[in-house]
Amino acid sequence: MGEGTGAEMKIAIVAASSVVPEEQLLRGADRLRAEGFDVSVDPQCLAQHFTYAGEDAGRAQAFWGAANDPSVDVIWAARGGYGAARLLPILDELTAAQGVPPRKLLVGYSDVTVLHEFVRAKWGWATLHAPMPASANFGAYDAVWWKALIDLVNQKHPGPAWGKSPLTWIASPPGTPIAGQLIGGNLALWASAIGTPSSPTPASEKILFLEDVGERFYRIDRMITQVRQAGLLEGALAIVLGDFTDCSDDPPRMIRSSDGIEAPLRPKYEWADALREIFATLGLPVAVGLPVGHGPGFAPLPLGARYRLDGAGAFELTAWSWLGG
Repeated sequence: MGEGTGAEMKIAIVAASSVVPEEQLLRGADRLRAEGFDVSVDPQCLAQHFTYAGEDAGRAQAFWGAANDPSVDVIWAARGGYGAARLLPILDELTAAQGVPPRKLLVGYSDVTVLHEFVRAKWGWATLHAPMPASANFGAYDAVWWKALIDLVNQKHPGPAWGKSPLTWIASPPGTPIAGQLIGGNLALWASAIGTPSSPTPASEKILFLEDVGERFYRIDRMITQVRQAGLLEGALAIVLGDFTDCSDDPPRMIRSSDGIEAPLRPKYEWADALREIFATLGLPVAVGLPVGHGPGFAPLPLGARYRLDGAGAFELTAWSWLGG
C-alpha cells in the first residue's frame, strides 16, 4: 500500500451494489481527480444484472481484484442501493483460498455497511463512512465536510469535522467522558446480517453508530429490537445516532362503522416521539445530532476508530489506524 497523499494516493472505484448512473459516476471520479488523486473506474461499474451493477460473481471479482492490486490504496464504492451482502460468501471463499488482501481503506456508506464490517473484522482494513462518487450531490455539500473527507483519505486528522454544535443526549448522559472504538453504520444492514457468518461485531465496550433512510418508525423499532435481542447491545458504552432521513410514521386507517368515514386508527407520531420510545428506553447513553448519513448531514466518519464523547456532547476523533503519524 502506498503511503503518500494526493497524486500518490490511488483510488479504485468499484460497484458492489445497485446499478450505477454513468454520468454521475464519471463526474464524481473527476471531482476526486481534481483533488489530486489517481482514480481508476472499474468497467464493472457500468454492468447491469437485475437491479445490480452486474452479476454477483462479477461484482465480487472486481472488488477482490482491487483489494489485491498492490498499486491501489483506497477502494471507493461507486454507490449504495442493495446487493453488497450477496458478495460476502464469495469473498469468504476467495479469502480462504488465497489469503487476506493487503490492507487498504474502504470508503462508502449505506449498503456498503456490510462490506465495512467484513473487511474491518476479517481483513483488518480501515473503513470510512462517507458519500460515494455516483451520488448526485457528491462534493456539493458543506465545504467543511468535503475538506474533512479529503483530509481523512489523505491520512490527515480532519479536526472538528462534525461541526461546532455538540451532540444532544436523549438518555443517560455520562458523568465522565466515554472513550472507545466506534462501529456500526446503516441500521437496516446491521440488523440484516445478524445470524449470518458475517454477523456484526457486538458493541460491548464500544460506541455504536446508526443511521438510516426511508424507514417507518415501527420498522426502526423492529430492527433495533432484533439487534438488542441478539445480544449485540450488551455492554455497549453508548449509541450515537446520525441522520434518519425521510423516516416517518404512517398510522393505519380504518373505516368507522358509525359514519363510514376513513380515519386514522391512532395518533401520528413525530421523530421526537420515536427517539424517546425506541432509543431512550434501551438503558444506554444515547446521543443524537451527528451530521452523518443519507442527509442532510454528509460528514465523513471513520469506523473502527476511537472517539471521545463527553456529557456536554463534544465528539472527538482521538485515534484511527489510517491516520499518518
